[in-house]
Amino acid sequence: MLTRTKTLGVLLLAAAVLVPASTVARLSLRELSARAHRLAAGRIERITSYQDPQSGRILSRVEISEARLGSGGAAPSSFVFEMTGGTVGGIRQWIAGFPPLRAGDRVVLLLAEDTLTPLGPTVGLWQGVFFVEADAASGVDVVTDHLRRPISEIRDGELVTSAGGRRLPLTEFFSRLAAWRSTGRASGPRQ
Repeated sequence: MLTRTKTLGVLLLAAAVLVPASTVARLSLRELSARAHRLAAGRIERITSYQDPQSGRILSRVEISEARLGSGGAAPSSFVFEMTGGTVGGIRQWIAGFPPLRAGDRVVLLLAEDTLTPLGPTVGLWQGVFFVEADAASGVDVVTDHLRRPISEIRDGELVTSAGGRRLPLTEFFSRLAAWRSTGRASGPRQ
């Protein structure tokens, strides 16, 4: 138990030293879409966390059903990816700044090629996470940002959030992302 406490203390100290020095570059939705290795949309059915025996890191296996992938080809009925973070034996590890994903969430994720890095599974960390909900008035599926603020439109490749008024339908959101991906990928490193 003492070793576990010491290890946790060292990790927290290392994180405290590194976190102030790290930043995530702000990317437009157009850039996020172009840099994403894969677009995935659907319902999170389950998240299974486990501890990697080699590294000791806690990782999670995320299964998305009703999957819709923006990579061309037929959509599978489910899609699975792994990411850093989770809870095992009362110990929780997470990526600072990454919104918590829960079973039952409906999401659109702009996934990086390697989803297991400490940079998170999505391009741009929180910027590549969107939640989907049914609009109370119309029943149409609409998109919210990582903080679950309603998105009203996409203007010049940027998201516009709004508490009232028009809500961006999922079909329109996904079509815009897919169109940007088909016109070419942005150059530059993953942010």
